[in-house]
Amino acid sequence: MIENQIGKRFAEALSEAVTDDKRLQTALENLRWFQEAFQTEPNLNRFFSHPAFPQRNKAALVKEMCDRVSALDEVRNLLKLLVDRNKMMFLKNITEFFEHVVAKRLKQVRVNVVSAYPLSDEQLSKLHSALERILGKSAIIDVKVDEDLIGGLRLSVGSLVADATIKNSLALLKRSIEQEEAISES
Repeated sequence: MIENQIGKRFAEALSEAVTDDKRLQTALENLRWFQEAFQTEPNLNRFFSHPAFPQRNKAALVKEMCDRVSALDEVRNLLKLLVDRNKMMFLKNITEFFEHVVAKRLKQVRVNVVSAYPLSDEQLSKLHSALERILGKSAIIDVKVDEDLIGGLRLSVGSLVADATIKNSLALLKRSIEQEEAISES
C-alpha cells in the first residue's frame, strides 16, 4: 500500500537525520504527540488535507505545535516537508514505522501483556527481567487489564503470542473434550 511505502520512507529518513541514539527516543515522543493530537482533534486532519487553506497557514500551525512541545529540529523539518508535499495524512503510518525503526536501532522489543488483574511492580520487574533474558533485547512492556480473562497472562511479541490465560486453557480443554466425544461416537 502507498501509505506504508510513504510511512517507511519518511520514517527511515527521520532515523538517518537523528544520528544520536539518545535523541531518537525524543524524536519518537515528538511524533507520538503529533499523532495523538491528530487522533483527538479530527479538525486537524481536515485542515491539513483541505486545499482551500494556504500552505503558509498550515506551516504556521506546525511551527506553533512544534514550539509547544519543543520538538527536535529533525522532527520540525520532517513535519514542514510533510506540509509542503501535502503528506500530513500519512503521519500515523510514519509514526508506526518510526517506532519499528527506533526499536530496531536501539535493540528493543515491544511486548504487549494482557492480564486479568493489574500486575504489581514486583511482578512487572520479574516479567521484564525474564523477557530480556529470553529475547536478548531490551523489553518495552505495555500492560492492559482484561477482566474477561479470569486469570493468567497473554503475551504478544510481534506476531508471536503466548497465551497462558485461564480462559484459553478452558477453551483448549473444551475442544479436547469435544474431539474425544466425536471420536468415541464414531
